[in-house]
Amino acid sequence: MSARPLDITPFTRRGVCPALSAPMQTGDGLLSRVAFTDAISATDLERLCALGIRYGNGLIDLTARGGVQFRGLTAGSAAALEVDVLALGLPLRKGLAVETSPLAGMDETAIAETLSIVSRVSETAATLGLDDCLAAKMSVIIDGGGQVEMAELLADIRLKAIRLDDGLFWFLMLGGAQDQSLKAGLLRADDAVDVVIELLSCLAERGRNARGRDLEIETVRRICGDRLIEHAVDVPPARVSSPFGLMRLVDDIHRPSISPLTNNRFAAALAPAFGQISAEALSSLCGNATALGIKNVRPGPAHTLFFIGTEDACQALLARAAELGFVTTADDPRSAIAACTGKPACASAFIATRALAEDAAIEIAGLLDGSLTLHLSGCGKGCAHPTAATLAFSGSSEGLAFSYSGRASGAPDVILPFTEQRVALSRLARLYEKEHKPGENARTLLSRLGRQKIVAALRQEDR
Repeated sequence: MSARPLDITPFTRRGVCPALSAPMQTGDGLLSRVAFTDAISATDLERLCALGIRYGNGLIDLTARGGVQFRGLTAGSAAALEVDVLALGLPLRKGLAVETSPLAGMDETAIAETLSIVSRVSETAATLGLDDCLAAKMSVIIDGGGQVEMAELLADIRLKAIRLDDGLFWFLMLGGAQDQSLKAGLLRADDAVDVVIELLSCLAERGRNARGRDLEIETVRRICGDRLIEHAVDVPPARVSSPFGLMRLVDDIHRPSISPLTNNRFAAALAPAFGQISAEALSSLCGNATALGIKNVRPGPAHTLFFIGTEDACQALLARAAELGFVTTADDPRSAIAACTGKPACASAFIATRALAEDAAIEIAGLLDGSLTLHLSGCGKGCAHPTAATLAFSGSSEGLAFSYSGRASGAPDVILPFTEQRVALSRLARLYEKEHKPGENARTLLSRLGRQKIVAALRQEDR
């Protein structure tokens, strides 16, 4: 297979995603992304790492939605990468993103089976040619419940399984993360796929800029008709999870995250700190997994890798992962930090987010107790955490913008000089030491103090 010309996407274009055939221009070269519709082997992931070293700069990103990204490519190496990745014959996702738990089909705690719905939506959308008519970032989430939290992922159309006395239903939600979405109502299982396809068709008719958040409830009701059941049922709130952590697969956050699955299998959940790892380290881990008899791996939400094997093999793999610098327990302060690639790798960034994140994991470790998220964004786009975060710092042309319980893209509460990035962390650490009460988590503490006192501390007005 020979390389062909690529459609290179500039980093300044919003609402698009990098892909093998359409890499994106960034500060450290071109960026290509692959996503999977099924598990791959640890050996296959090791092969992908080798390609990242051969054609890129040797850095691998794991995205918040489970994608694998290659960095530092040139136009020529990106084209060669596409050829070699396709030659591996992996289950690569093409077209519309229809997502579900990476443990689907293996998780006994799930409320409903989702794989057949995912397959039917994907195949029908492709048959109708909807893939080419929808927004590039259009996403459908089929959440059957279980051990992996899907609520924080943004979705244009979301189905969440709900069990009532008279059977299984799917709660239809539109736009954004689960807690901020439009709650439309319940669908019976037999109607779910048809309704999703009809909603996608409506969005396709509106053009490639239309998103799920643009659908009015009147339009949704008209499309659904009597299939939409208005029912006084509360959607369970999103469980606490870490943006780069382990989705709380166990109740004790101090333990490594190993979760039982069907057929005496277990899932070992681990994550690269801040979503990025050297290809060498990831390759070493995959080689160790293969030696331990772990055959399958699934990238999943929150930049997490799920390795499937025996309990002993998973325990041994997590020990090796910790040695290589991966996050393996949910109480690791790094698991509470959402950080984009930042400067200099991203041409949009004003600050070096990775270095600042490393400092934050040490300087304000007490605040990073798993009860909140610290978002560090190189610019105002907020790619690493598009929803509101308890503490959000972002680079801007004017300086370091800070928001309490806000988005990086929103109006900041205060703008600090760039030179005060690490000083700001020290001020937060002192505020925590001064005000923290025994048994009080960080989120509760900051809520008690309030926005005004937090901003005053950052400005050092309490001296």
